[in-house]
Amino acid sequence: MNINIRQANENDRSDIALCIAEGFKKDFDALCKNTQTTAAAISSGLQVSKFYVAESENEVVGVVAISDCNGRAAATDLVSYKKHFGFIKGIIAYLVLKEEFESSLDAPPTTGYIEFVAVRNIYQRKGIATSILKESMRQSSYEDYVLDVTDVNTAAISCYSALGFKEFKRVKEKHGKQKGFSAKIYMRYQKR
Repeated sequence: MNINIRQANENDRSDIALCIAEGFKKDFDALCKNTQTTAAAISSGLQVSKFYVAESENEVVGVVAISDCNGRAAATDLVSYKKHFGFIKGIIAYLVLKEEFESSLDAPPTTGYIEFVAVRNIYQRKGIATSILKESMRQSSYEDYVLDVTDVNTAAISCYSALGFKEFKRVKEKHGKQKGFSAKIYMRYQKR
């Protein structure tokens, strides 16, 4: 499989949203089980300039975002959430996702924060996540990178560890039983 990795542009918005909806389907299932609907709901809030895409034969097959203390990769859009999820679930999505998507990052401007690492379902386990992470970090200008991952996402933890990320903090999740994980693991990668 021939993969091209590049900075995203506005024409990639819906493809990025679909990758995220598929990659984080388990997280979105409480709001909506249809990935197309979820993608439509989150699309308008994406800050496309912070994303990198992996393409194969002109199809976006994976994404990663690198944000920093000056802004995150996604914002919440209450109108879009209510339109696609319904009035009540739209409000719930807004309240839940606002903290997850928009909380400020406590890091210097030299630190990139990796978010939304996602690969379309049919392309998973082909090394695309590793490739897009390596190339997006090479193309960006940060001195170091941080990310968070849930303690139950062992495949992602293995991928990040193999790239040289090291755990530096673990935070117990308040409503872990309902969310399906007990802690968030924070990992850092230092450019050499």
